[in-house]
Amino acid sequence: MTDASLLWVIALSGAGTFLIRLLPMLSQKKGLESVWSRGGLRNALDAVGPSAIVALLAASFWGMIDRHPTAQNALPIVLGLLGVMLGKRLLGSIAWATLSGVLAYGLALWALSV
Repeated sequence: MTDASLLWVIALSGAGTFLIRLLPMLSQKKGLESVWSRGGLRNALDAVGPSAIVALLAASFWGMIDRHPTAQNALPIVLGLLGVMLGKRLLGSIAWATLSGVLAYGLALWALSV
């Protein structure tokens, strides 16, 4: 990938993230809550959180894919995913799910390096 391509990917990702966060705030400010609260647009916005987590997981794990994975390499990934699942089920929010997944992954990496 060239430097120019990488710059475009970063710029478009940033613009998309900005718009995903800005548009719901603008709609509430203008009193368009009824438009956003019904139909496919509301469903699409509700899916942003889980979709962002899946995208981050896919990007994070892409470099970890190996032709001959070992249990030591897979354990932090599995524990991180388990942390996400338990955080969502027990604490009920995407923020807690993300935090618990990151903590489980980080603790697993630390434990394996000691």
